[in-house]
Amino acid sequence: MSSMLWKRGIRQAVPNHKTGMVVGIDVSKGKIDFGAYRPEGGTATLQVKQDRAGFEQLKGFIEGFQRSGYQVWVGFEPTGPYSSCLREWLLSSAYRTVQVNPYHVKRTKEVRDNSPHKSDQKDPGVIADLIWQGCYQELYQLGPVYAELRSASADWKSSNRERTAMRNAFQGLLEVWFPELTSFFQDRVCKTVRALVRNYCSAEALGRASLRKIKSLVRKASGGRVGPQKAQAIWRAAQDSIAPPQGQEMRHRHMCRLLDQLQYLEDYREQLRRRMEDLLTELPEAACLLSVAGLGTITVGCLLGQCGDLGRYPSYQQVEKFVGLNLYQVSSGKQQGDRHISKRGRSLAREALCQAAVGEMKKCGLYYGYRQRQQQKKQPSGKIRVAIARKLLELLYALARDRTMFDPGKFFTESKAGDGPVILQGAQRKVAA
Repeated sequence: MSSMLWKRGIRQAVPNHKTGMVVGIDVSKGKIDFGAYRPEGGTATLQVKQDRAGFEQLKGFIEGFQRSGYQVWVGFEPTGPYSSCLREWLLSSAYRTVQVNPYHVKRTKEVRDNSPHKSDQKDPGVIADLIWQGCYQELYQLGPVYAELRSASADWKSSNRERTAMRNAFQGLLEVWFPELTSFFQDRVCKTVRALVRNYCSAEALGRASLRKIKSLVRKASGGRVGPQKAQAIWRAAQDSIAPPQGQEMRHRHMCRLLDQLQYLEDYREQLRRRMEDLLTELPEAACLLSVAGLGTITVGCLLGQCGDLGRYPSYQQVEKFVGLNLYQVSSGKQQGDRHISKRGRSLAREALCQAAVGEMKKCGLYYGYRQRQQQKKQPSGKIRVAIARKLLELLYALARDRTMFDPGKFFTESKAGDGPVILQGAQRKVAA
Protein backbone atom coordinates (compact mmCIF):
# COMPACT_ATOMS: atom_id res chain seq x y z
CA MET A 1 0.00 0.00 0.00
CA SER A 2 1.64 3.24 -1.12
CA SER A 3 1.34 6.45 0.83
CA MET A 4 -0.40 9.61 -0.26
CA LEU A 5 2.41 11.77 -1.63
CA TRP A 6 2.70 14.78 -3.88
CA LYS A 7 5.00 13.82 -6.74
CA ARG A 8 6.58 16.73 -8.63
CA GLY A 9 3.78 18.97 -7.37
CA ILE A 10 0.99 16.72 -8.70
CA ARG A 11 -1.39 14.84 -6.43
CA GLN A 12 -2.06 11.20 -7.16
CA ALA A 13 -4.75 10.29 -9.70
CA VAL A 14 -8.46 10.83 -9.05
CA PRO A 15 -11.51 9.33 -10.80
CA ASN A 16 -12.49 10.84 -14.15
CA HIS A 17 -15.02 13.60 -13.51
CA LYS A 18 -17.03 12.68 -16.61
CA THR A 19 -17.09 8.90 -16.48
CA GLY A 20 -15.92 8.13 -12.94
CA MET A 21 -18.05 6.64 -10.17
CA VAL A 22 -16.92 5.95 -6.61
CA VAL A 23 -18.55 3.20 -4.56
CA GLY A 24 -17.96 4.08 -0.92
CA ILE A 25 -18.16 1.24 1.59
CA ASP A 26 -18.45 1.43 5.37
CA VAL A 27 -17.57 -1.88 7.04
CA SER A 28 -18.76 -2.92 10.47
CA LYS A 29 -19.23 -6.21 12.29
CA GLY A 30 -21.46 -8.48 10.22
CA LYS A 31 -22.65 -5.87 7.71
CA ILE A 32 -21.52 -3.37 5.12
CA ASP A 33 -23.13 -0.09 4.02
CA PHE A 34 -22.38 1.22 0.54
CA GLY A 35 -23.48 3.70 -2.07
CA ALA A 36 -22.34 5.16 -5.42
CA TYR A 37 -21.22 8.79 -5.55
CA ARG A 38 -20.20 11.42 -8.04
CA PRO A 39 -19.12 15.00 -7.23
CA GLU A 40 -22.68 16.29 -7.73
CA GLY A 41 -24.44 13.62 -5.64
CA GLY A 42 -24.99 9.95 -5.04
CA THR A 43 -27.42 7.09 -4.58
CA ALA A 44 -29.18 6.07 -1.41
CA THR A 45 -27.12 3.99 1.03
CA LEU A 46 -27.71 0.25 0.87
CA GLN A 47 -26.93 -2.33 3.54
CA VAL A 48 -26.15 -6.04 3.19
CA LYS A 49 -24.78 -8.72 5.44
CA GLN A 50 -21.09 -9.46 5.30
CA ASP A 51 -21.35 -12.93 3.82
CA ARG A 52 -21.19 -14.55 0.39
CA ALA A 53 -24.70 -13.42 -0.53
CA GLY A 54 -23.91 -9.86 0.55
CA PHE A 55 -20.72 -9.81 -1.50
CA GLU A 56 -22.67 -10.99 -4.55
CA GLN A 57 -25.18 -8.15 -4.07
CA LEU A 58 -22.30 -5.68 -3.85
CA LYS A 59 -20.78 -7.20 -6.98
CA GLY A 60 -24.04 -6.79 -8.89
CA PHE A 61 -24.27 -3.16 -7.70
CA ILE A 62 -20.75 -2.38 -8.95
CA GLU A 63 -21.09 -4.19 -12.26
CA GLY A 64 -24.38 -2.41 -12.95
CA PHE A 65 -22.50 0.90 -13.12
CA GLN A 66 -19.73 -0.68 -15.17
CA ARG A 67 -22.26 -1.84 -17.76
CA SER A 68 -23.59 1.74 -17.87
CA GLY A 69 -20.17 2.96 -18.97
CA TYR A 70 -18.82 4.25 -15.66
CA GLN A 71 -15.24 3.72 -14.54
CA VAL A 72 -15.88 2.47 -11.03
CA TRP A 73 -13.54 3.01 -8.09
CA VAL A 74 -14.24 1.10 -4.89
CA GLY A 75 -13.15 2.66 -1.61
CA PHE A 76 -13.50 1.70 2.04
CA GLU A 77 -11.99 2.50 5.41
CA PRO A 78 -10.15 -0.37 7.17
CA THR A 79 -11.77 -1.51 10.41
CA GLY A 80 -9.32 -4.16 11.58
CA PRO A 81 -10.56 -7.75 11.40
CA TYR A 82 -14.05 -6.71 10.26
CA SER A 83 -12.75 -5.42 6.91
CA SER A 84 -10.09 -8.07 6.23
CA CYS A 85 -12.36 -10.50 4.36
CA LEU A 86 -13.92 -7.74 2.24
CA ARG A 87 -10.48 -6.34 1.46
CA GLU A 88 -9.21 -9.66 0.12
CA TRP A 89 -12.41 -10.24 -1.85
CA LEU A 90 -12.16 -6.82 -3.50
CA LEU A 91 -8.51 -7.33 -4.41
CA SER A 92 -9.30 -10.68 -5.99
CA SER A 93 -12.22 -9.17 -7.97
CA ALA A 94 -9.99 -6.93 -10.12
CA TYR A 95 -11.81 -3.72 -9.15
CA ARG A 96 -9.88 -0.48 -8.78
CA THR A 97 -9.82 -0.66 -4.98
CA VAL A 98 -8.40 1.94 -2.61
CA GLN A 99 -8.75 2.65 1.08
CA VAL A 100 -8.94 5.84 3.12
CA ASN A 101 -7.58 6.56 6.55
CA PRO A 102 -10.30 6.20 9.25
CA TYR A 103 -8.76 9.22 10.97
CA HIS A 104 -9.43 11.28 7.84
CA VAL A 105 -13.04 10.12 7.77
CA LYS A 106 -13.45 11.18 11.38
CA ARG A 107 -11.90 14.61 10.82
CA THR A 108 -13.77 15.42 7.61
CA LYS A 109 -17.24 14.10 8.45
CA GLU A 110 -18.47 17.67 9.14
CA VAL A 111 -17.39 18.96 5.72
CA ARG A 112 -20.14 17.07 3.90
CA ASP A 113 -23.13 18.55 5.75
CA ASN A 114 -21.60 20.91 8.35
CA SER A 115 -22.75 18.58 11.11
CA PRO A 116 -20.83 16.43 13.61
CA HIS A 117 -23.41 13.69 13.01
CA LYS A 118 -21.84 10.33 12.18
CA SER A 119 -23.61 7.16 11.09
CA ASP A 120 -23.12 4.10 8.92
CA GLN A 121 -25.30 5.73 6.26
CA LYS A 122 -23.21 8.92 6.18
CA ASP A 123 -19.73 7.38 6.15
CA PRO A 124 -19.83 5.90 2.60
CA GLY A 125 -20.39 9.40 1.22
CA VAL A 126 -17.54 10.84 3.30
CA ILE A 127 -15.26 8.05 2.07
CA ALA A 128 -16.22 8.78 -1.55
CA ASP A 129 -15.57 12.51 -1.07
CA LEU A 130 -12.03 11.79 0.12
CA ILE A 131 -11.36 9.61 -2.92
CA TRP A 132 -12.63 12.31 -5.27
CA GLN A 133 -10.11 14.65 -3.62
CA GLY A 134 -7.27 12.17 -4.11
CA CYS A 135 -6.93 11.43 -0.39
CA TYR A 136 -6.64 7.67 -0.54
CA GLN A 137 -4.07 4.90 -0.37
CA GLU A 138 -3.48 2.24 -2.99
CA LEU A 139 -3.84 -1.34 -1.81
CA TYR A 140 -1.10 -3.89 -2.19
CA GLN A 141 -1.89 -7.59 -1.96
CA LEU A 142 0.70 -9.48 0.03
CA GLY A 143 2.15 -12.64 -1.39
CA PRO A 144 1.46 -15.90 0.46
CA VAL A 145 4.80 -15.90 2.31
CA TYR A 146 4.47 -12.26 3.39
CA ALA A 147 0.90 -12.89 4.52
CA GLU A 148 2.05 -15.82 6.66
CA LEU A 149 4.80 -13.66 8.15
CA ARG A 150 2.28 -10.92 8.94
CA SER A 151 0.08 -13.38 10.82
CA ALA A 152 3.12 -14.85 12.56
CA SER A 153 4.36 -11.44 13.67
CA ALA A 154 0.94 -10.61 15.13
CA ASP A 155 0.94 -13.98 16.92
CA TRP A 156 4.42 -13.27 18.29
CA LYS A 157 3.31 -9.91 19.64
CA SER A 158 0.21 -11.45 21.24
CA SER A 159 2.21 -14.27 22.84
CA ASN A 160 4.72 -11.73 24.12
CA ARG A 161 1.96 -9.88 25.95
CA GLU A 162 0.66 -13.15 27.41
CA ARG A 163 4.12 -14.15 28.57
CA THR A 164 4.68 -10.79 30.25
CA ALA A 165 1.33 -11.05 32.04
CA MET A 166 2.14 -14.57 33.28
CA ARG A 167 5.59 -13.59 34.49
CA ASN A 168 4.21 -10.57 36.34
CA ALA A 169 1.51 -12.68 37.99
CA PHE A 170 4.09 -15.27 39.06
CA GLN A 171 6.41 -12.64 40.51
CA GLY A 172 3.53 -11.12 42.45
CA LEU A 173 2.75 -14.50 44.05
CA LEU A 174 6.44 -15.11 44.73
CA GLU A 175 6.58 -11.95 46.84
CA VAL A 176 4.17 -13.64 49.27
CA TRP A 177 5.24 -17.27 48.87
CA PHE A 178 8.94 -16.62 49.59
CA PRO A 179 9.70 -12.84 49.53
CA GLU A 180 13.41 -13.24 50.37
CA LEU A 181 14.02 -15.39 47.28
CA THR A 182 13.62 -12.41 44.94
CA SER A 183 16.81 -10.80 46.30
CA PHE A 184 18.98 -13.68 45.06
CA PHE A 185 18.11 -13.58 41.35
CA GLN A 186 17.84 -10.80 38.82
CA ASP A 187 15.48 -12.93 36.73
CA ARG A 188 12.82 -14.01 39.18
CA VAL A 189 11.37 -16.59 36.81
CA CYS A 190 14.69 -18.29 36.05
CA LYS A 191 15.16 -22.06 35.98
CA THR A 192 16.45 -22.15 39.56
CA VAL A 193 13.41 -20.34 40.93
CA ARG A 194 11.11 -22.60 38.91
CA ALA A 195 12.79 -25.71 40.29
CA LEU A 196 12.48 -24.50 43.88
CA VAL A 197 8.80 -23.66 43.41
CA ARG A 198 7.99 -27.01 41.81
CA ASN A 199 9.76 -29.05 44.51
CA TYR A 200 8.61 -27.25 47.67
CA CYS A 201 5.13 -26.11 48.59
CA SER A 202 6.27 -23.23 50.82
CA ALA A 203 9.31 -21.43 52.16
CA GLU A 204 8.84 -23.29 55.41
CA ALA A 205 9.08 -26.65 53.60
CA LEU A 206 12.19 -25.45 51.79
CA GLY A 207 13.81 -24.46 55.09
CA ARG A 208 13.09 -27.89 56.61
CA ALA A 209 14.78 -29.71 53.70
CA SER A 210 18.41 -30.82 53.98
CA LEU A 211 21.07 -28.42 52.79
CA ARG A 212 22.65 -31.13 50.64
CA LYS A 213 19.40 -31.65 48.75
CA ILE A 214 18.98 -27.90 48.19
CA LYS A 215 22.53 -27.60 46.84
CA SER A 216 21.99 -30.53 44.48
CA LEU A 217 18.69 -29.13 43.20
CA VAL A 218 20.08 -25.63 42.66
CA ARG A 219 23.22 -26.90 40.92
CA LYS A 220 21.21 -29.13 38.58
CA ALA A 221 18.58 -26.47 37.74
CA SER A 222 21.15 -23.75 37.04
CA GLY A 223 23.58 -25.96 35.18
CA GLY A 224 26.27 -25.28 37.79
CA ARG A 225 26.03 -21.48 37.52
CA VAL A 226 24.66 -21.08 41.07
CA GLY A 227 27.27 -22.11 43.61
CA PRO A 228 26.85 -23.83 46.98
CA GLN A 229 27.29 -20.55 48.89
CA LYS A 230 24.23 -19.01 47.30
CA ALA A 231 22.28 -22.26 47.78
CA GLN A 232 23.13 -22.18 51.47
CA ALA A 233 22.09 -18.52 51.69
CA ILE A 234 18.70 -19.39 50.10
CA TRP A 235 18.26 -22.24 52.56
CA ARG A 236 18.98 -19.99 55.56
CA ALA A 237 16.67 -17.27 54.18
CA ALA A 238 13.87 -19.84 53.92
CA GLN A 239 14.34 -20.74 57.59
CA ASP A 240 13.95 -17.07 58.60
CA SER A 241 11.35 -16.14 55.97
CA ILE A 242 8.53 -13.75 56.83
CA ALA A 243 6.17 -15.52 54.41
CA PRO A 244 2.71 -16.01 55.97
CA PRO A 245 1.86 -19.65 56.68
CA GLN A 246 -1.81 -19.29 55.68
CA GLY A 247 -2.94 -19.87 52.10
CA GLN A 248 0.37 -21.22 50.87
CA GLU A 249 -1.03 -24.46 49.49
CA MET A 250 -3.40 -22.83 47.00
CA ARG A 251 -0.89 -20.09 46.27
CA HIS A 252 1.63 -22.78 45.39
CA ARG A 253 -0.90 -24.49 43.12
CA HIS A 254 -1.50 -21.18 41.36
CA MET A 255 2.24 -20.67 40.84
CA CYS A 256 2.69 -24.16 39.43
CA ARG A 257 -0.19 -23.60 37.02
CA LEU A 258 1.40 -20.37 35.82
CA LEU A 259 4.71 -22.18 35.31
CA ASP A 260 2.99 -24.89 33.25
CA GLN A 261 1.28 -22.28 31.07
CA LEU A 262 4.50 -20.31 30.76
CA GLN A 263 6.45 -23.38 29.69
CA TYR A 264 3.82 -24.23 27.07
CA LEU A 265 3.89 -20.67 25.75
CA GLU A 266 7.69 -20.60 25.57
CA ASP A 267 7.71 -23.88 23.63
CA TYR A 268 5.09 -22.49 21.26
CA ARG A 269 7.11 -19.31 20.71
CA GLU A 270 10.15 -21.39 19.83
CA GLN A 271 8.09 -23.30 17.26
CA LEU A 272 6.79 -19.99 15.91
CA ARG A 273 10.32 -18.62 15.61
CA ARG A 274 11.44 -21.70 13.67
CA ARG A 275 8.46 -21.38 11.34
CA MET A 276 9.38 -17.75 10.67
CA GLU A 277 12.92 -18.87 9.89
CA ASP A 278 11.57 -21.33 7.32
CA LEU A 279 9.40 -18.64 5.73
CA LEU A 280 12.30 -16.21 5.49
CA THR A 281 14.34 -18.72 3.51
CA GLU A 282 11.76 -18.36 0.72
CA LEU A 283 12.33 -14.59 0.39
CA PRO A 284 15.46 -13.44 -1.48
CA GLU A 285 15.72 -10.12 0.37
CA ALA A 286 15.56 -11.76 3.81
CA ALA A 287 19.16 -12.98 3.61
CA CYS A 288 20.28 -9.43 2.80
CA LEU A 289 18.55 -8.04 5.89
CA LEU A 290 19.77 -10.86 8.14
CA SER A 291 23.35 -10.08 7.09
CA VAL A 292 23.20 -6.93 9.24
CA ALA A 293 24.85 -7.63 12.58
CA GLY A 294 22.36 -7.64 15.44
CA LEU A 295 19.25 -8.38 13.40
CA GLY A 296 17.50 -11.70 13.94
CA THR A 297 14.58 -13.72 12.70
CA ILE A 298 11.89 -11.89 14.67
CA THR A 299 12.94 -8.38 13.63
CA VAL A 300 13.25 -9.23 9.94
CA GLY A 301 10.13 -11.40 9.99
CA CYS A 302 8.03 -8.66 11.58
CA LEU A 303 9.37 -6.00 9.21
CA LEU A 304 8.78 -8.00 6.02
CA GLY A 305 5.46 -9.36 7.26
CA GLN A 306 4.13 -5.90 7.96
CA CYS A 307 5.63 -4.09 4.95
CA GLY A 308 5.95 -6.76 2.31
CA ASP A 309 8.91 -6.58 -0.04
CA LEU A 310 10.81 -3.42 0.95
CA GLY A 311 12.36 -3.19 -2.50
CA ARG A 312 8.99 -2.59 -4.17
CA TYR A 313 8.62 0.89 -2.67
CA PRO A 314 9.62 3.62 -5.14
CA SER A 315 11.51 5.58 -2.48
CA TYR A 316 12.64 5.36 1.10
CA GLN A 317 10.27 8.17 2.06
CA GLN A 318 7.31 5.97 1.19
CA VAL A 319 8.41 3.01 3.30
CA GLU A 320 9.26 5.39 6.13
CA LYS A 321 5.78 6.85 5.98
CA PHE A 322 4.20 3.42 5.73
CA VAL A 323 5.92 2.37 8.94
CA GLY A 324 5.06 5.66 10.67
CA LEU A 325 8.62 6.85 11.28
CA ASN A 326 8.27 9.98 9.13
CA LEU A 327 8.69 13.27 10.94
CA TYR A 328 6.15 16.06 11.27
CA GLN A 329 6.17 19.48 12.90
CA VAL A 330 3.38 21.78 14.03
CA SER A 331 4.40 25.42 13.52
CA SER A 332 2.53 28.69 13.27
CA GLY A 333 4.07 32.13 12.90
CA LYS A 334 6.99 32.47 15.27
CA GLN A 335 6.02 29.32 17.12
CA GLN A 336 8.16 26.44 15.94
CA GLY A 337 7.08 23.08 17.33
CA ASP A 338 9.27 20.07 17.96
CA ARG A 339 9.55 17.32 15.40
CA HIS A 340 7.92 13.99 16.16
CA ILE A 341 7.30 10.76 14.27
CA SER A 342 3.77 10.42 12.92
CA LYS A 343 3.09 6.90 14.34
CA ARG A 344 0.47 6.40 11.61
CA GLY A 345 1.91 3.34 10.00
CA ARG A 346 2.45 -0.29 10.86
CA SER A 347 2.93 -0.33 14.62
CA LEU A 348 4.46 -3.83 14.77
CA ALA A 349 7.11 -2.93 12.20
CA ARG A 350 7.86 0.28 14.06
CA GLU A 351 8.15 -1.58 17.35
CA ALA A 352 10.48 -4.19 15.84
CA LEU A 353 12.74 -1.46 14.45
CA CYS A 354 12.87 0.42 17.76
CA GLN A 355 13.74 -2.78 19.63
CA ALA A 356 16.47 -3.52 17.10
CA ALA A 357 17.73 0.05 17.51
CA VAL A 358 18.28 -0.61 21.22
CA GLY A 359 20.74 -3.37 20.31
CA GLU A 360 22.46 -1.23 17.69
CA MET A 361 23.00 1.52 20.29
CA LYS A 362 25.17 -0.74 22.44
CA LYS A 363 28.95 -0.85 22.33
CA CYS A 364 29.05 -3.64 19.75
CA GLY A 365 26.24 -2.13 17.65
CA LEU A 366 26.47 -0.28 14.35
CA TYR A 367 25.32 3.04 15.78
CA TYR A 368 27.25 3.14 19.04
CA GLY A 369 29.41 6.04 17.80
CA TYR A 370 26.35 7.95 16.64
CA ARG A 371 24.73 7.44 20.03
CA GLN A 372 27.80 8.83 21.81
CA ARG A 373 27.87 11.93 19.63
CA GLN A 374 24.18 12.58 20.24
CA GLN A 375 24.60 12.09 23.99
CA GLN A 376 27.33 14.70 23.95
CA LYS A 377 24.75 17.05 22.41
CA LYS A 378 22.43 16.31 25.39
CA GLN A 379 19.87 14.54 23.24
CA PRO A 380 17.40 12.39 25.23
CA SER A 381 17.75 8.64 24.86
CA GLY A 382 14.24 8.27 23.42
CA LYS A 383 14.98 10.58 20.51
CA ILE A 384 18.31 8.87 19.90
CA ARG A 385 16.59 5.49 19.73
CA VAL A 386 14.00 6.74 17.24
CA ALA A 387 16.71 8.39 15.11
CA ILE A 388 18.65 5.13 14.99
CA ALA A 389 15.47 3.22 14.10
CA ARG A 390 14.97 5.59 11.12
CA LYS A 391 18.58 5.15 10.03
CA LEU A 392 18.31 1.39 10.38
CA LEU A 393 15.16 1.32 8.25
CA GLU A 394 16.95 3.35 5.58
CA LEU A 395 19.82 0.89 5.57
CA LEU A 396 17.48 -2.12 5.34
CA TYR A 397 15.54 -0.50 2.52
CA ALA A 398 18.76 -0.01 0.52
CA LEU A 399 19.81 -3.62 1.05
CA ALA A 400 16.41 -4.98 0.04
CA ARG A 401 16.14 -2.68 -2.96
CA ASP A 402 19.59 -3.55 -4.33
CA ARG A 403 19.51 -7.19 -3.17
CA THR A 404 22.99 -6.82 -1.66
CA MET A 405 24.51 -8.25 1.49
CA PHE A 406 25.62 -5.90 4.22
CA ASP A 407 29.31 -4.99 4.07
CA PRO A 408 30.65 -3.26 7.23
CA GLY A 409 33.49 -1.79 5.20
CA LYS A 410 31.02 0.19 3.09
CA PHE A 411 28.89 1.48 5.94
CA PHE A 412 28.83 4.96 7.44
CA THR A 413 26.53 6.27 10.14
CA GLU A 414 26.71 9.86 8.92
CA SER A 415 27.35 11.73 5.68
CA LYS A 416 27.26 15.31 4.52
CA ALA A 417 24.88 14.22 1.78
CA GLY A 418 22.13 13.36 4.25
CA ASP A 419 21.29 12.29 7.77
CA GLY A 420 20.88 8.60 6.97
CA PRO A 421 23.25 5.67 6.61
CA VAL A 422 25.33 5.47 3.48
CA ILE A 423 26.06 2.45 1.32
CA LEU A 424 29.23 2.64 -0.78
CA GLN A 425 28.65 1.17 -4.21
CA GLY A 426 31.81 1.02 -6.26
CA ALA A 427 33.73 4.23 -5.71
CA GLN A 428 30.70 6.40 -5.18
CA ARG A 429 28.70 7.08 -2.06
CA LYS A 430 25.03 6.51 -2.41
CA VAL A 431 22.58 7.56 0.28
CA ALA A 432 19.99 4.86 0.86
CA ALA A 433 16.71 5.83 -0.82
